[in-house]
Amino acid sequence: MITPLAQAETVLNHCWEHWQAVANRADLKPELRSLSELRKRLGSRLFSIAVFGLVNRGKSAVLNALTGETRLKVGPLNGVTQQPQSMLWRPESGIPWRVRLIDTPGLNEVEGEAREQLAWDVARSADLILFVIAADLTQLEYQALLELRTLHKPILLVLNKCDLYSAEDLEAIRAQISRPQLGLGLEILTVAACPKPVKVRTHWPDGRITTDWERPAPQMDALRGRILQILQTEAGSLLALNVLKRLDRLQAQILRKQWQHHAGFVDRWSKACSLAKGLGIGLAPLGLDLLLAPLLDGLWLLGLCLRLRLPWGTLRGALGSRQEGLWRPLVVNSALLLLAEGLGSWLWGGWGSGLFPGLVAGVSLYRLGDLAPQVLTQFATGGFGLAASLNALIGGDKLATKQSATALPVGSPL
Repeated sequence: MITPLAQAETVLNHCWEHWQAVANRADLKPELRSLSELRKRLGSRLFSIAVFGLVNRGKSAVLNALTGETRLKVGPLNGVTQQPQSMLWRPESGIPWRVRLIDTPGLNEVEGEAREQLAWDVARSADLILFVIAADLTQLEYQALLELRTLHKPILLVLNKCDLYSAEDLEAIRAQISRPQLGLGLEILTVAACPKPVKVRTHWPDGRITTDWERPAPQMDALRGRILQILQTEAGSLLALNVLKRLDRLQAQILRKQWQHHAGFVDRWSKACSLAKGLGIGLAPLGLDLLLAPLLDGLWLLGLCLRLRLPWGTLRGALGSRQEGLWRPLVVNSALLLLAEGLGSWLWGGWGSGLFPGLVAGVSLYRLGDLAPQVLTQFATGGFGLAASLNALIGGDKLATKQSATALPVGSPL
């Protein structure tokens, strides 16, 4: 049985090899560099976990406590994390994964729009998201979670600073967040990454009694255990899914640049094919023109696919799709051709039965050129087996439907 990672590697390698023919194009360098990074990431089995949330929720402290090392700067002031910071973590022996932990800037920093965008960029590339809160959800946190869910990534809701609450208060917060009307359905894990110091009295042999402040050990077992479980059972599928979705976006970017780069050829080719179709239909005997029309349409589409280096299967998908393919406008063009032949024969006689249908055929094909980029690009992004692999991982119905939840009006109590 082919594993999700092996399937993703096959698709990614096909895509990489296909676009090597245009690797010298300066405008495609960023996309091809990203493709190369995706291949390296798959080969090194690197799993990314990003910590997300508002400022002053203890995101950096959570990562420090998770690794058992103080690698990230923490502090009481907002905005300590100015840029995304990453570190490698080896969870324990027996886990065949290298884990990259990424700390992100808070979302609600004053004049921190650029840092907020950096955090969103990291969230889009991560395989697993930890969303850290420190109390019941605020409106901003709720809206951020709704947006994060549209990325179709697993999210663990981490309730930090649990040492500040009683068991009853923690249960009340859980119940509040888990209300069905919020529509989140997220797993909630309680942690205390940097517990509040407590007073400790020490009795000495000489009878002295001293009082000191000591910080208890972090309470991270629930989060660490859940992450280890994910790494053991789901990491391969999650990494493969994330890589393929990023590949899908890169494919769309490359194809968009392909259309821009070959815009002159596309226009000239459409005009030439439209003229050839008009002359061919106009000069062909009645009946033969109905056979010639679809052949010329096919030649036009084939020329576009070859020049733009669209994956094999693009043309088949564009013509065969019942909902969004090109077969509908092509059928409409054929119907217009039949109507034009009838009107031409009725209104102008012999010469009109050829000239008028030829004019209609040529114009209709040229106008179809406005629709071709959108349709062909849509089916080309799923080339190299990409669409089939995504469907196999998460199912066609889940792929087409974004996770959704009804947002509360601004100012509504959570």
